[in-house]
Amino acid sequence: MWSVNTDHPVVPIETLITATVYAVANGLDEELAWKGITLRAAEHLQLEDRVGSLEIGKDADVVIWSGVPFDYRSKVETTIIDGKIVYQR
Repeated sequence: MWSVNTDHPVVPIETLITATVYAVANGLDEELAWKGITLRAAEHLQLEDRVGSLEIGKDADVVIWSGVPFDYRSKVETTIIDGKIVYQR
């Protein structure tokens, strides 16, 4: 099993999407990339019963992008945490 990660705090967690964009640009399948930053990461932390996928009963934060998230030109349009919009462009 594997997941995409950063060397936080040396490499800030904010660069996670950038690391994933590079991986996709260099051939990583997009579906595997999504799992690598969501479900597989949760499994590594043994938190998959609470987070990592959108399912009833799990905690979920949602980000809406202007385009394909693995395209560096895409921007975050809206972020929803605990059912509340916390950011909107």
